[in-house]
Amino acid sequence: MTACQNTTHPPFTQKQKQTEPQIIIEEESVPQTNEQQQTQQKDEHYDQTEQQTEQKTTQKITESNTTEKTKSTPFLHWGESNAQYWEKLQKVAETAQLFYDDNGSRFTLLSKGGKLYNSSTAYYVTTNYFVNNGLLEKDFTDFDCDILLLKGSDIAEYTDIDISHMDMGIFTAMKQPSGNKMMICSPTKKVASISEENYKKLLKKYQNYHGAIHILSPQMDEYERILNFIRVYEGNYDKYYVRDIRLDSKYAVVTFSSQNSANNIKQYVLVNKDNFWEVAINDLHKQSNLHYAVNSVLPDFNLNLLPSYNIFFYKNDMKVDFSDILRNMIYHELIEQQSQVQYICSTTNYCYIVLYGGDRYLGKKLNDDWDIKKVKSAIDAVDSMKLDNQNAPTFIVLDE
Repeated sequence: MTACQNTTHPPFTQKQKQTEPQIIIEEESVPQTNEQQQTQQKDEHYDQTEQQTEQKTTQKITESNTTEKTKSTPFLHWGESNAQYWEKLQKVAETAQLFYDDNGSRFTLLSKGGKLYNSSTAYYVTTNYFVNNGLLEKDFTDFDCDILLLKGSDIAEYTDIDISHMDMGIFTAMKQPSGNKMMICSPTKKVASISEENYKKLLKKYQNYHGAIHILSPQMDEYERILNFIRVYEGNYDKYYVRDIRLDSKYAVVTFSSQNSANNIKQYVLVNKDNFWEVAINDLHKQSNLHYAVNSVLPDFNLNLLPSYNIFFYKNDMKVDFSDILRNMIYHELIEQQSQVQYICSTTNYCYIVLYGGDRYLGKKLNDDWDIKKVKSAIDAVDSMKLDNQNAPTFIVLDE
């Protein structure tokens, strides 16, 4: 079973944690005293002070400025009637953060369009999910809020809040009960607000479609260009045995090895920034849950870019001794001597061989022997392996 397959899990046991998540947003206001409330009520019947007038004027000017990025400040004086909403938002955020920390990889919890998504059930996570699993009280049933999985730095773009930790984390959001702004809360009782327009822009950053997916061929200029960026990143100019390069307009996935170690398969994710490729993830071949591993770092990555196989599950199956394969080929007169082999890569059950003359062979382990047959092309070898298993280790096949 691969990491891409769904698994039915028992209800999770939520762990008690003493430390709070490190994403920080500006503090919520301190509740008013009775004297402050009376003063505020009087102010509602009389003219505003000069300072209040100046603040309102500044706010109107800021909100009307459509040519620059709008900055908004937290709602600090909504009155006691809104306290219950802040408390509920914070409680849901706390619950969702613990759920994500304890079960993120196991349930493959993802940020999908900016919202927390459980790919094991193919549903967005809601307050009703937590109520039904005994994690929230009944009075949270149908509580209308978004449970978000976002980068704090993205929220900071629309506020004046200084967020010191920018990692992915849980937030909750709902529309202001009376108004047109969005209340946003973190698990650490920090609050902020942004306009509905900016809230839509925020979620749009997490849309994962970046154009059609293309599989490059070695004849394309972009193919070698991407490899050169990897060589710069690795600090050497080794020649590579490339197995697959696929990309959309923003990201690329490259599966390769050095020619000195054909069975040491690596898999990188690259991101295109201003027409320059940069390595965004350099250890995808070490990850057991590919979707979770990529999404937690690149939440707008199109997961359809990933190949069907997972290299991690074959790390202990890679052969380094090919003597049994080569003896078989000599015995069946496919080659006369080992020096005719230009490329060979193998797991315990599949092998792929390319001769210097251009002939290609695919081998499959049958009982204790190898059944090795000539194939027309790398594509034919891949198709043959996928007939056996859709998630077969086709990364052993050299790209053409």
